[in-house]
Amino acid sequence: MEKIIFITRNMKAGGAERVIAQLANYFNKTKIQCTIITLDNEEIFYELDNNINIFPIGRKSRNPYIDKIQKYREIRRYVQRSKPSIVLALPEEIGIYVIPALIGTNVPVVVSERNNPWVMPWKKETRLLRKLFYPLAAGFVFQTEQAASFFSSSIRKKSIVLPNPLDLNRIPLQRIEKRRKEVVGAGRLDKQKNFPLLIQSFAKFHKKYPEYVLTIYGEGALRGELEKLAVSLLPEGTYSFPGKTKDLLEKINGASMFILSSDYEGMPNVVIEAMAMGMPVVSTDCPSGGSAELIQNGKNGILVPVGDRDSLALAMSKIAGSDDFANKLGKNAQEVKKLLNSDVVSKDWKNYLDTIVGVNS
Repeated sequence: MEKIIFITRNMKAGGAERVIAQLANYFNKTKIQCTIITLDNEEIFYELDNNINIFPIGRKSRNPYIDKIQKYREIRRYVQRSKPSIVLALPEEIGIYVIPALIGTNVPVVVSERNNPWVMPWKKETRLLRKLFYPLAAGFVFQTEQAASFFSSSIRKKSIVLPNPLDLNRIPLQRIEKRRKEVVGAGRLDKQKNFPLLIQSFAKFHKKYPEYVLTIYGEGALRGELEKLAVSLLPEGTYSFPGKTKDLLEKINGASMFILSSDYEGMPNVVIEAMAMGMPVVSTDCPSGGSAELIQNGKNGILVPVGDRDSLALAMSKIAGSDDFANKLGKNAQEVKKLLNSDVVSKDWKNYLDTIVGVNS
């Protein structure tokens, strides 16, 4: 593999975008020429090596259908000009359109599924297109075995399951002797993340542990609703919504626990990073199984049923009520640094993509 093109929606803050940045930086160090095509002309959130090419397409038409057609025509022209060894499209809804756009170019397309395939994509017509075009892709990367199991055997035969790479350079080195009484969550403020569950569970937990505060990082369409819910359930001064931040890990380092309240996820980067920092983590046992592959319940974190307010509040209480238990969870959680080391996982990605290039050359 001499040249790779990544195709994605944008490089704003997000799990798929972070993985692209890590892979591109790793591939660049191994002398592979990297280009990132973005469909939106948005600010780049993650640090990229200087010689990684960025090709933002931007909006082509006010009509969304014409805009989509013109964008993928431009992608086809760019790929034909640059002649990459392979194209990696992520997340899945981008791949669904990249596959037909590149038919006849003789460039293998690999799609990386980043979420729960039982739920995403939302639109019925997009799901139909996935069924139609996925068999034409050269390969697939899934985050979990559960996500892979959704697809036909013919797709699974040319796929691989790979976790997200963990960039150890992002993990704060500061040793925490005593954690502050703070519960933290982070992510897009949207329906998938189910932050109402976190707020409601914290409200129940807070009655027993009133010295704790709740901090939720992120931005999104539901910010106003979440703030209103917090106002209605919690005393003033016990919650905050600081928004999106580039130094999230430094901000949450030293908190008592990290909570993932999502209804569904792929493999959540923020859980991986919180565990690597030695934070006690509580996560819903949500499809498509990313948290369950990371957390051994009661050993290096706690899993609770999706949407279960009482179980989530109880898990918080277990951590707050026992320093020994909290310290055990945090210490064991740090083993993830060995398992998901970025260089090791990125090399696995490279080996798989090299195999796909070889098969299709």
